[in-house]
Amino acid sequence: MDTGEHIPKWLECQETQEILLSVARSVMRYARSKNLSLAFIGKETWQDVAPDVLTADIRSELIVFILENKVQLQKILTPGNKNCHHFLRKSFINRWIENTRKPFTDFYRYLYKRTADALRVSDDFHTSVRNRTTLFFSLSNEAVCIPPLSLEDMGDITFPSHIVEKPEYDEINKNRILLALAAYFLTQVSKMWGDKPVCAEVRDFIHWIGSYVPLHQPIPVKMLPGGKDALEFAPDDRSIADKIYFDPAMIKKWAQIFVNRLNEREKAAFFLRHGRCLSLKEIAQKLGYKGSSGPKYPLEQAEHKLKFFLSDLPWLSPDDLNEEAFALFRDTLLLILEKDLTCSDVP
Repeated sequence: MDTGEHIPKWLECQETQEILLSVARSVMRYARSKNLSLAFIGKETWQDVAPDVLTADIRSELIVFILENKVQLQKILTPGNKNCHHFLRKSFINRWIENTRKPFTDFYRYLYKRTADALRVSDDFHTSVRNRTTLFFSLSNEAVCIPPLSLEDMGDITFPSHIVEKPEYDEINKNRILLALAAYFLTQVSKMWGDKPVCAEVRDFIHWIGSYVPLHQPIPVKMLPGGKDALEFAPDDRSIADKIYFDPAMIKKWAQIFVNRLNEREKAAFFLRHGRCLSLKEIAQKLGYKGSSGPKYPLEQAEHKLKFFLSDLPWLSPDDLNEEAFALFRDTLLLILEKDLTCSDVP
């Protein structure tokens, strides 16, 4: 099965470089004419940036967009397709508009870019790129690169109130604070590895921040049945490429992985709420709580874990939502939970 592995080589071709430059220039002209927010590429205002700098930044973002969606784009971006630049321009502009309907609504992407830029120019950190796209950072040249951190690992790292009193976006969105948090994060991860200097993914660092600071806005697309209190995720006007392909086996695997991260009370509360559409009062009665506030905490914990789990998965994250893939994930998740809870004698 083709997984888009030809895309990095396609990007290296001279013809492709010309296509990317042409698309970037066209996108810049369109974005300027519509006065789109430059938050998408980490800039402030149109007046403060030269056109050639903007073109270079847009081209860089375009490459990241292609690599992030290489599986979905594999059938479009081929040496034989002479018209792919039209598709690229349209889909990239759609992504820009979706992520900047309001200035800085895509906090995750903006914070990642700001952090990466700050780390690169800091004398206290070392950065490196592995596998062409993954940015790592460390406090030492002798650091050992580690695999991605699990949710459990991140959960063991408390938020440092001595650096930031309140875990709020406006408080952390400063270079000085981000660098201090990055140093703290690496120190804590190092302790997990026997005090060895470590080289960690910047993405893990941002995910850790996201476990304490909301980086995704609530948006009106219902994920699961359950009335007005159902989970809500970001709407995403899908481009053609996003509908071309997703991996059903991987979607089902992720559903099982997520279930394994819930404890028994979270599983029960989540399934009864989103699988059977019961009220908190009804859930409390079935699970033996004294009042409706009883199941509220495990339900909220399960929902928070789910939002965090999906935040960076292809086809399932708010930024890359494929409705068919999401429906399969939902159905698989509820089916697994139903089987688990039947075995546990949950009424």
